[in-house]
Amino acid sequence: MNIKKLLTIGIISLGLSHPVFSEDADVAVGQYLPPEKDSVIEIYKCGSKYCGKTICIKDNAYKEKEKDQGVVGTPYLDHNNENASLRTRPNLGMTFIKDFDYVGDGVYKNGSIYNPRDGKTYCGKFTSLEGGKQLDLKGTLCAVSFIGKTNSWARLAGLDLSDPKWDCVNKPKK
Repeated sequence: MNIKKLLTIGIISLGLSHPVFSEDADVAVGQYLPPEKDSVIEIYKCGSKYCGKTICIKDNAYKEKEKDQGVVGTPYLDHNNENASLRTRPNLGMTFIKDFDYVGDGVYKNGSIYNPRDGKTYCGKFTSLEGGKQLDLKGTLCAVSFIGKTNSWARLAGLDLSDPKWDCVNKPKK
């Protein structure tokens, strides 16, 4: 076989394998419930990368005990953000997982994770497990990547988001 034929076969093989690779990369796309079970996070494709945003928050209003952080009865805001100009943006609908690359085997890396609970941004990775039924999200200190925390999120299933306790971007009708 000459070099021209080998090159052609190689290019065709690479082209045919791309859709399979893309399909595998999208296994994490979906809605997840974090361990606190107080929000629903949607992982979605943002261009060629992967991002995540808060699409539902349970009991999305400041309580009496939180009146130093916001007005009682109003939706939660990003009040811990280090950037003062962002402290009035709502947590609901916030994109806080940004620009992750799919690197293969259900692993996504090289993005950032913003934590509205402490107002800090972390480096990290996430891994899709069990065919997308679970997502392990690890946030690390960017300068010291071995120091961090991993949370396991379950793919959303069987949760009634039409319940009045849930505030959602696109509230389902009962």
